[in-house]
Amino acid sequence: MRRRDNDQESAGGLPKWLPWLTGTLTDLGYDLSSERSGGRAKLARDTGLSQGIITRLLAGQPVSYETLLTLSRGTGIPIRDLLIRTGKATEDDFSLPGTKTGHPEVLSGKQLSPEEVAVAAGVPEEDRPWFVTMLRRMRKSGTDNGGSSAGGAAAEG
Repeated sequence: MRRRDNDQESAGGLPKWLPWLTGTLTDLGYDLSSERSGGRAKLARDTGLSQGIITRLLAGQPVSYETLLTLSRGTGIPIRDLLIRTGKATEDDFSLPGTKTGHPEVLSGKQLSPEEVAVAAGVPEEDRPWFVTMLRRMRKSGTDNGGSSAGGAAAEG
């Protein structure tokens, strides 16, 4: 469910995300202490956003998805963080595949074992030994065959 920008306001009328954003930008080296500090102009140059958009953003005015995307690309702030903090998205909008289905997630970057792949792929338990054997053969032929697994499993019989 999407939230509205005005749902994100603090008691003072400024959005709750503004201190987070200015703090993050300051940590990235943008001096936002005053309009003459040069940080706003540097931010505009680095992101390609106009000075007017930067001024509106730092005043806490609602901004578009495209503005947030451009800001993310220019500063390296994850778009996920910008969208959630500004109320344009929720955590649920970014839930990882498998978190609602019960399938395991792979975030570590390590190679899965054939058994883990079978479970993650939802292979029925009775078919897993066959699946694991075929996957091992494919992996073996991929390393013995210059990286190509084409035909390797069939050649083994």
